[in-house]
Amino acid sequence: MGDMDNGLTPEQGKIISDIYQYLGDAKSISLQQTRQDRDHRNFYALSMVLFALANRLIDLGRETVYYRGYASPEEEIRNKVIFKRLSDYDVIDPATRQDLLMLVNFRNQCSHHFHEVTKEDLNEIIESLPRYEAYVTVIRNELNRTGMITRKQMILATGLILLVCIFVVIFLLG
Repeated sequence: MGDMDNGLTPEQGKIISDIYQYLGDAKSISLQQTRQDRDHRNFYALSMVLFALANRLIDLGRETVYYRGYASPEEEIRNKVIFKRLSDYDVIDPATRQDLLMLVNFRNQCSHHFHEVTKEDLNEIIESLPRYEAYVTVIRNELNRTGMITRKQMILATGLILLVCIFVVIFLLG
């Protein structure tokens, strides 16, 4: 990680470190047709690495949503809502959101219906790895930004300015 990450909390740094570990693991596990037909170990290994990667990418999104105030700490938000919030606050673009929703669906399939996971499902996630890496970069930049004003803060500031203007007008006219 390095100097670019001096604004990260230890938990954020750990999540990002885990993500890069899983990305590397996923890239190194081969799904050669002959190997998979003979032995399912690579299929199972890759499935679990991608499942772990999905969980950590979700964790990173959740951490960002709470850290930046896009949701209150008391609010327990579901996995898909995390990426809606990041999109609503223009942290990620709609295409990235769709990629991450696909990943959440894959994660849920692994978690609840692993027997339905196919090689094609894994290949689809593998093809998206560069987009997930780009997502991590976007989130790292978001977390490292200091002095950023959230949308809620902007609305409150605008309301306060309007209130002050109204009082000034009342004072000058009255």
